[in-house]
Amino acid sequence: MPVTSEDVARLAGVSRSAVSRAFTDGASVAPETRARIHEAAARLGYRPSPIARGLSGRRTGLVALIVGTLDRPFEAELLGRLAEGLRGLDARPLVTLVPGSAAVDAALSDMLTYRVDGAIAAAGSLGPQAAELCAQARVPLVMINRAPANVDAVLVDNAAGIAELVALHRAAGRRRLAWIGGTADTFSEVERSRAFREALAAAGLAAHAERRGDYSVESGLAQALALLTEPVAPDAILCGNDAMAIGALSAARRLGRDVPGDVAITGYDGIAAAGWDTCALTTVDVDAAALADNALALLRRRLEGNEGPATIVRIAPRLVRRASA
Repeated sequence: MPVTSEDVARLAGVSRSAVSRAFTDGASVAPETRARIHEAAARLGYRPSPIARGLSGRRTGLVALIVGTLDRPFEAELLGRLAEGLRGLDARPLVTLVPGSAAVDAALSDMLTYRVDGAIAAAGSLGPQAAELCAQARVPLVMINRAPANVDAVLVDNAAGIAELVALHRAAGRRRLAWIGGTADTFSEVERSRAFREALAAAGLAAHAERRGDYSVESGLAQALALLTEPVAPDAILCGNDAMAIGALSAARRLGRDVPGDVAITGYDGIAAAGWDTCALTTVDVDAAALADNALALLRRRLEGNEGPATIVRIAPRLVRRASA
């Protein structure tokens, strides 16, 4: 059985309320009593529960982080930056995974039972129930790369990034541009694939081909193998993220195609592996640190009591040219 405040109170010869005050900054308790309680707690291995603090109306210091997966480099980098940044808010992360484009409503509902002080969601889709639940609980919510109505959000300017990639390939004289996208109904895929078609249309072109992966290296490999063995192969492949682009590079090498001579390959996100000599991938750097820092700034603003309409922050991506295009 875990050690409770009652155990500490019994050993220290005080009431349970005295134990609670002894672990509350600014609470009234005699210095010698506080010292005796802390000594008893140390002997018993007692740690005060942040959830119990939340039940008494005080902040728990917990912030819900809702992410999709930890096996993709970009998502892992983003989560690490968010978790590190929470230290500056004197908070700790409570992490849950929401795969694919599943609704985050259920995850948020579960998180609210832990009396979290705030929530940052970087996965799934947000239904109206989730926003209402957070509003009723007075828990500020920030979305990353999703833009529901009336919710603070930080977004990448996906259209600008894709337009730069298309312009790069067009300037090199390429006309058969193919797209390997990710999971169909994710926010980033919807914006990036639409921007791809719009940028081509503005140049008087149509997509040579569009195929779909699942943001993994393996899916990029499979889809690029299919594209590059067609009777008329693309001369440029744009991928919805860097992991799929790395898979596409492997496909080109397996088939003996020169990159970028026969086919240029580009990614999106700017993960560290894109810059390795074995990849040298031209990509759009999304800047996970900027996404996380802006999300944390929005959350801090709400935790400090600032009200007002929802704020949307758009992060400008940066084209990084390397040897693949």
